[in-house]
Amino acid sequence: MARSANSGGMRRVTSAAERRNVGEPRERASSERRMPATARRRTTAAQTERRRMAVQSVHVKPQDTVRRMSAAERFRASAVQQPGRTVRGTDDRRARELKKKMEARAAQAAKSASGESAFSRFTKKIVKAGDIDYTLLFLIILIVAIGLIVMLSASAPEGSSLHDDPYYFFKRQLIFIIIGFAGMFIISRLNLNNFLHWVPRAFIICVVLLILVLIPGIGVEANGARRWLNIPFVQLQPSELMKPVIAMYIAYLVKIGVLDLKKLRSNLVCLGIIGIVALLLMLETHLSGTIVIVGIAGCVMIAGGTPIKPVLITVAALGVLTFVYLQFDPTRMARVTSLFDPFADAQTTGYQISQSLYAIGSGRLFGLGLGQSVQKYSNLPEPYNDFIFAIICEELGLFGATVIILLFAALFIRAMRIAITAPDVWSSLTCIGIASQLGIQTFLNMGVAVSLIPNTGISLPFFSYGGTSILTLLLEMGILLNVSRKTVKE
Repeated sequence: MARSANSGGMRRVTSAAERRNVGEPRERASSERRMPATARRRTTAAQTERRRMAVQSVHVKPQDTVRRMSAAERFRASAVQQPGRTVRGTDDRRARELKKKMEARAAQAAKSASGESAFSRFTKKIVKAGDIDYTLLFLIILIVAIGLIVMLSASAPEGSSLHDDPYYFFKRQLIFIIIGFAGMFIISRLNLNNFLHWVPRAFIICVVLLILVLIPGIGVEANGARRWLNIPFVQLQPSELMKPVIAMYIAYLVKIGVLDLKKLRSNLVCLGIIGIVALLLMLETHLSGTIVIVGIAGCVMIAGGTPIKPVLITVAALGVLTFVYLQFDPTRMARVTSLFDPFADAQTTGYQISQSLYAIGSGRLFGLGLGQSVQKYSNLPEPYNDFIFAIICEELGLFGATVIILLFAALFIRAMRIAITAPDVWSSLTCIGIASQLGIQTFLNMGVAVSLIPNTGISLPFFSYGGTSILTLLLEMGILLNVSRKTVKE
């Protein structure tokens, strides 16, 4: 039977169900007091979490809720939904792992949705990793390609007469070029700072190789000079390895603080190192190699802080020593004297220079045509090596020779630009040494061909035949490309 309640003058009838609902909170509160404290806390936490999620579900779409919730929140929510799981502080690691997995899946889904293939992603990585000086790379490829073609033309008669194969020297040179380009690519991608501790060891190895060349039975003698080591399938010329290594070694000593080239003592130490190398090369009767290596080291010293005045004094002293040395070597002294009038004794001391001048004069403005040289047929000695520039002038004329000179000038300028913008001392000085080698060696070879300087027997970079030479040069280009990756954005 319903009871009546008087509130404010109005009478209201309450049913038994309403009386039970009124008493329910009191009964629930009493039951919660009888629960253990731990269970009450868990129940309260669960209720709070459910209320929070209910509020979010009213204002946010379900997919947005999952996206906006952090990994830890999603983990706690799943723990509330599953009664057997509890939330502890040690579960943060699992939450982080879950977050990483979900981010990876989202990225993969985005790539799949954009239709990007695995190959295109790999190509992008290569392009990003290859952030190099592409102008320098283009110059290297172009010069090497032209040099290989010219070397084929200049060496075909010699290959036919000596090996019954006009492509003999071409094929051997091509093998070293392929190996060199592979090495160049690898070096351009390395972190060279991780290999700097190998530079002193490389210098010691080169010095040991120069000593081994002097030992009869180990070193190979040809045309009165002992410059090569016999290694299976190839003859190694240690002086070519020493050209970049001496620049890297001096740069390394400056980088670690052993040498301060603004001080006299450090310059004397550096001159002692250069003197040891120069002495070994002179014992090999390798005058051209000595000039190039001393020139490379001198340029690195000047760039490293050596005052100009001591350098000029040293150069003058070396000139005097060279003159004294020539007095004891009548063959080379005759080459110096024949410079002034090579046609006065065109059959002996002036033979090479006179034949070179004949080839250059025959080319005129546009040349006789590629492969049409006459002087390479047993007239001009070493047409594919020391005097390959004369063949260039004969076949391509003044126009072709000028183009090749401009290509070398562009390569030298590009190398110097990389050296100037290099990020550290070692990279800068090493690049200056490489650029100096290109400039000095190119000038000496062309100067000999046009009778501007005495015949020293030096190769033209990237053009002359020689496995050690082309391989070393391409590895040096790899160093330039490596350094350009750090400076191209600047």
